[in-house]
Amino acid sequence: MPVDWSKYPPNWKTEIAPRIKQQSNWNCEQCGLQCRRPDEPHTTHRQTLTVAHINHVESDCRDENLVALCSACHLRYDAPMKAMRRLAKKRIQSKVAGDAGNIDPPESLTWMRGK
Repeated sequence: MPVDWSKYPPNWKTEIAPRIKQQSNWNCEQCGLQCRRPDEPHTTHRQTLTVAHINHVESDCRDENLVALCSACHLRYDAPMKAMRRLAKKRIQSKVAGDAGNIDPPESLTWMRGK
């Protein structure tokens, strides 16, 4: 899913995200991977450092809500939230269509099933 940059403050790319990455010394705060700095050659997305919102609210850019993650860790971190959004969308669509709305959570969210 593409990033909706309208949800981010204007200084996200120029000030906020670079500051968080610099504070982590360009290392993933989850797995410790040393990621490439802006002046280093781009060889793979695996070494791209990103900034994640801990509470998943893009407009909440307080430093304590931001964490530097490599692209793989960022994808893993966002996966449960994205699965919940897909589930909610399916339920809304099924209610609109007149279905009962009994949609099981995806496998990644088995904790919701009480297992």
